[in-house]
Amino acid sequence: MSVVLVFLKSMDQKARNDLTPLKLRAKAAKFAKETVKKQMSSFKRYGVWADWNNPYLILDPEYEAAQIEVFGQMALKGYIYRGRKPVHWSPSSWTALAMSELEYPEGHVSKSIYAIFKVLKSPQMPSGLLQEFPNLCLAIWTTTPWTIPANADIDFD
Repeated sequence: MSVVLVFLKSMDQKARNDLTPLKLRAKAAKFAKETVKKQMSSFKRYGVWADWNNPYLILDPEYEAAQIEVFGQMALKGYIYRGRKPVHWSPSSWTALAMSELEYPEGHVSKSIYAIFKVLKSPQMPSGLLQEFPNLCLAIWTTTPWTIPANADIDFD
């Protein structure tokens, strides 16, 4: 869950209504820095070794500047364009993630679909199998149905 959502949940409704975007960012940054200090203290107690004087914080201006620099280089090379929605990838589970899977609000229920993809070729499949089963399909399940039109294949690697 994002720091902003955790921070907002800790406030009453009146305090939330009085926040401007700039005040919210400043208060959320302060909340995040305090949380990092608490986590560092716990990690130190647990004996975790780290460069505690130079933590990796994405809210640091240096980090943000580096991200903007990389984005600018990508834009100049023509890599940035407006197109289809991004598909976030989970390296640990080797699967695509929906935006809502990155941060689920409490009580959220994902809508999902099942779809089938006809097998056209597969280097892992025994030769002759597609001739024997010309209508062979694979079933998939997804909570990101908007990605279906852009899907090119199913990859098992």
